[in-house]
Amino acid sequence: MATIVLQAKSAAQRPSFTALAGQLKALGDPTRLAIVALLARREYCVCDLMTALALPQSTCSHHLGVLKRAGLVRDRRGDDARWAYYTLAPATITGLREQFGAVLELDHFDPTPANCASLAGG
Repeated sequence: MATIVLQAKSAAQRPSFTALAGQLKALGDPTRLAIVALLARREYCVCDLMTALALPQSTCSHHLGVLKRAGLVRDRRGDDARWAYYTLAPATITGLREQFGAVLELDHFDPTPANCASLAGG
């Protein structure tokens, strides 16, 4: 019988799957992913995002709200407080990249084929 050894990591090194799953869920919508791709290039106001994505204001605002609640996007108000401007939240995006990269890390991948015969009694 094979023994499985997991690399012990400190709590600080282990990704928080709950937080990561919430962020990935927010990114799981193609429209929100497009918004994030645009915001990765520069700050946008809602009207510019509406034009770039051919979306009505209510739909655009809804998607921005989901991204904001997930902590991926932050906003600021203009001088006249009439317009909201959106950017990615750099610390959150950096953390997301690091955590998702750690989940997909293949340095310790064991290429040995799985063998369920031992579990089936044969």
